Amino acid sequence: MVAQYVFYKKKNSKEVSDAVKEESAAFNNVLSFSAIKTIYNNLQKRQFLLQKVSFAGFRDYLVSPEANLFEELRISKKDKEADTVRLIPRNEPVSPYAIALSLSGRTYISHYSALYLNDLTLNVPKPIYVKKKRTKAKVSERNTELSQSQIDKAFSTPARMTNNIYTFEYDGRPYEVYLLDQSATVDKGLTEMQVPNAPSEISVSGVEKTLVECTVKPDYSGGAQEVLEAFARAKGELKVLRMMQLLDNGQYLFPYGKNILFYMDRAGYSEQQKNLVASRLDPDKKKFNMYLQKNMRDKLFDSDIGVYYPKGLGAA
Repeated sequence: MVAQYVFYKKKNSKEVSDAVKEESAAFNNVLSFSAIKTIYNNLQKRQFLLQKVSFAGFRDYLVSPEANLFEELRISKKDKEADTVRLIPRNEPVSPYAIALSLSGRTYISHYSALYLNDLTLNVPKPIYVKKKRTKAKVSERNTELSQSQIDKAFSTPARMTNNIYTFEYDGRPYEVYLLDQSATVDKGLTEMQVPNAPSEISVSGVEKTLVECTVKPDYSGGAQEVLEAFARAKGELKVLRMMQLLDNGQYLFPYGKNILFYMDRAGYSEQQKNLVASRLDPDKKKFNMYLQKNMRDKLFDSDIGVYYPKGLGAA
C-alpha cells in the first residue's frame, strides 16, 4: 500500500513503484544524495509526490519496509570517519561499476577495468579503477625542459599509488574502488557502454584511450606484461592515428610514444603502423631513453627503440 502522506491518492502502488524505478534507472539504480534529490524534484513535477512532503520524508519512504524499494549500501574509506551511503534496490541486482562511478561526479571506468570491459584482457581485475573526468585543462608541461637524468630519476622510484581507495560489500562479495585523480587535459576518447545490471550506459575509456592510459600508468593496469597483451588483443581494431592523437592531447612530459612503439613492435604490428607512431614522436625527445614502468630491478634495453623493459617480459 502506498503511503498516502507521500503520494497523491490517485496514484496506486504499481504506478508509484514504476515511476520511482523509471527515475532511478537514469542513475543505474545507485542513488547518491544528488540523485535522490533529482528524483524527488522530478516526481513533484510529474505530480506523483505531494508538495508538502520534505526531501527527508521522501528518502525515508524509499528505504521503508512498506515501500520495499531500496536499502542502504555503505562504502568505507580508510581515512574517512563516516561511510559514504548509497541506496540500491532491494529486489534487483546492480552493477558494481555503477556503484563505483557513483562515488564522484563526472567519472569514467579506466585502466585495468577498462581493459576488461573493452575485451583487452582475459583477467577479471579485482579492484575497480575509476577516474575523474577533466573538463578544463591545466597548464601544460609540454614545454618544460627535459633531460635524460630527469627521466632516469623519475622511473627509478616506485610508482605512487592513490590513497583514494574505497571498499564495499555487495551480494556477498567484497570490492575495492581506486578513485584516480583527473588528467592534466580535457578527457577525450571516452565511450558509453552497456554492462550487466545497469539500465543506462556507463562511461568507459575507449580502446585507444585505455591503451594510452595503461601505457602511462601500467601499475594500475596489471603491469607491462598485461599492457603488452592488451596491445596484441587490440591489433585488429586499434585506430593507431586516433591513439596517437589522444597521446598528444595528454601533453605528457615524458615520451610515452616510445613505449607505445615498443608494445606494438613486440605485439607484431605492421611496419606501416609502427612508422605512423614513429613519425608522431616529438622530435626534441626522440634522443631520450624511456622505461616501460617504474622501479624495474632487472631490466633489459631495446636499443632500436630506446626503451628499458622488465627482464621477464614475454611475448604477447
